[in-house]
Amino acid sequence: MVTEGRATGADSGLTGEAERLRLVMIRLRRQLHRRDTLGLSIELYSALATVVFRKGLSMGDLALAEHLPPSAATRLVDRLEEAGLVVRRPNSRDRRGVLLEATAEGRQRLAERRRIDNIWLADRLGRLTREQRSTVSRALDALEAVVLRDPHSSEVTADPPSTPALPDPLAEVAS
Repeated sequence: MVTEGRATGADSGLTGEAERLRLVMIRLRRQLHRRDTLGLSIELYSALATVVFRKGLSMGDLALAEHLPPSAATRLVDRLEEAGLVVRRPNSRDRRGVLLEATAEGRQRLAERRRIDNIWLADRLGRLTREQRSTVSRALDALEAVVLRDPHSSEVTADPPSTPALPDPLAEVAS
């Protein structure tokens, strides 16, 4: 099948690579989740990170950013709030709405999780040759272009310009 002048993965023979990538991502997610000693699910960490890095987020904004129905976003925020990681603040521009704010504990917990995960991943990447690390870095560039910046994607788009870029965990490893 051709979409907007481009062959889809199935037509271009990429389904095998797509399957390998999907399985590697699943296994990586499971390994990172098993290492989590701080006790939050991947979904809760993702929502917490979105609240931390996108200041002044409404519940609807969180639902959109996390690709969730509003009711699921509300349940995530309920759990984060119960854990003392986020608070709901009145929205001064819309008295019916609330804005989400990470607590100091929430920001610290997220930073610790990222630190631990990045050290673990950097250790694994450090076992690769310089050439393999360069290949991984180029592959990440390509994957980011597909996942984060593809204007034809119905899933994820690039963060708004006001959102700070996340640190590159490969920066120290690749050099």
